[in-house]
Amino acid sequence: MRNRHILVAIGLTALALTACQPTEDTGSSDTKPTKASKPDPTKLDEAGEFACDDFAADYKGAQTEQARLNLADKVNKWAPKSGTDRIADTAVVLARAADGSDGSWQIAADTFATACLDADWKA
Repeated sequence: MRNRHILVAIGLTALALTACQPTEDTGSSDTKPTKASKPDPTKLDEAGEFACDDFAADYKGAQTEQARLNLADKVNKWAPKSGTDRIADTAVVLARAADGSDGSWQIAADTFATACLDADWKA
């Protein structure tokens, strides 16, 4: 009798655990999602793509301090809205380095470009 109770308890526990597991979305329209799924921060989102596109388009022409400041402002129009890893943070570094030395600008630009490429940005 004791063994039977143990087996029933194990079965009920397994059933309860199975019921608590998330199910795969089948695309059924019977239920509405309660929350939008979070975007993957390792994938490039739209704001990040715009920031990377702007950076790539104007980087070579950013030879003067004013051009660097303009590029950093343009990139930071989109980057703070991005949820992609490192895009917003490296854009801030880019802005801070825009009026700094050539070396600090180059490091910041390389860091921002790397963040874009790591997020699978394509030219």
